[in-house]
Amino acid sequence: MDDAEKNLNKEHINVAFEMLNCKRVEQGAWFRNNNLPAACFVPVRFLEVVGYAYESVRKPHKKKQTLLEGCVGELVKGLIHPKKVWLEDVDVIYGVIEDKLSYHYIGVEIQLIDNTITLFHCGLPKANIKRALNQIQELAVLISAIKMELLGEEVNFEDISPFQVKFAEVLPKTKFPYNCGIFVVKMLECRSLGLKSMANINDETAMDLRSKLCCEIFDQFMDKDFQEGQRK
Repeated sequence: MDDAEKNLNKEHINVAFEMLNCKRVEQGAWFRNNNLPAACFVPVRFLEVVGYAYESVRKPHKKKQTLLEGCVGELVKGLIHPKKVWLEDVDVIYGVIEDKLSYHYIGVEIQLIDNTITLFHCGLPKANIKRALNQIQELAVLISAIKMELLGEEVNFEDISPFQVKFAEVLPKTKFPYNCGIFVVKMLECRSLGLKSMANINDETAMDLRSKLCCEIFDQFMDKDFQEGQRK
């Protein structure tokens, strides 16, 4: 992760998101005192798996379909990490959409109360915009369907009102593909902290941001494990 020629991969992003989830628990009073909404970060693969259900929702079989089964249902119901029940423990979900053909990431903020999906990108290659937006439009339908099911409503494709998709404004842009991952992680972190300015996220600071992220992850997980082992 320290190599400037490498983008963050999904494992790096997952660990970063796990760290941010831990901080929200440990510093819960600070988030409440600053009137920040209850939120959590989901693993990279989660939104991809949600997307697999689109065709089954669009053309359901005779057997009643449910989105709240398997790993999707377990996460939404708080049965697996980060163990937050949607619409009860959290109202905002942060994650990423991965474009596997270009190894590019788009940050996603899902507002379950406002029914919106806000996108954070650092300069998506123009050739891939249409493919990514198609995936996100399907996600807007599926997240709405998940919410309906959580609320005990029957899910019929014709009755689904997709979440509104919009782009976050005044975002930092990178000229280098390998900076995409760190830009997206830091943009979502800033958003979750209620920070308006993201001026410190740029190509000149990208290496320092990587190094700082490494230190934060070490302090959150490795150092605590080491200290715990020393006490035993």
